[in-house]
Amino acid sequence: MDATNLILECLVSVHVRLIATCKDLTNDQLLWRLIPSANNIGFILWHMNRHQDTQITKAGTQDQDVWITDGWFQRFSQSPDSPDPGDRMGLRALPIPSLDVLLEYCAAVHKRCIEYITGLTSNDLDQPLNTDRQNYSVGNCLRHLITHQNNHYGQIDYIRGLHDETWDLPVGTGVIVN
Repeated sequence: MDATNLILECLVSVHVRLIATCKDLTNDQLLWRLIPSANNIGFILWHMNRHQDTQITKAGTQDQDVWITDGWFQRFSQSPDSPDPGDRMGLRALPIPSLDVLLEYCAAVHKRCIEYITGLTSNDLDQPLNTDRQNYSVGNCLRHLITHQNNHYGQIDYIRGLHDETWDLPVGTGVIVN
């Protein structure tokens, strides 16, 4: 298996698990917070997909995220530039749309990501990004994305377990990409 296929399988796998974990959430489960300052599943889904959207823009050749080009910010009732990640209170106050809208955005971002990665070769992974971080390559960016997506998926899975002690990942979510 080459490196691009490994990256592709990692990102497809976390996407499939994420969708299976979230598909039957109620609105109360989507917005529930363990404590007032904790993130809810809706926010984590938004954050995961905004981050993936931004990383693929950064790694790829497109100038803007689908958040802007496809008008997702409007469907989320947010501004194109949304609160700064350092604005903790602003982030907690973000409006969270319905699960359907969150999952539609997730699908749009995932589609763009997969299209980008399937166009890469292993040599492309060594190409530097246009950032002020020396030696930060496309491969570094995608490695970070895999870690980020899996970390936040784990948070959502954990919260599902807090909602229901019998929660378990739905059967049939293993993925093999050919």
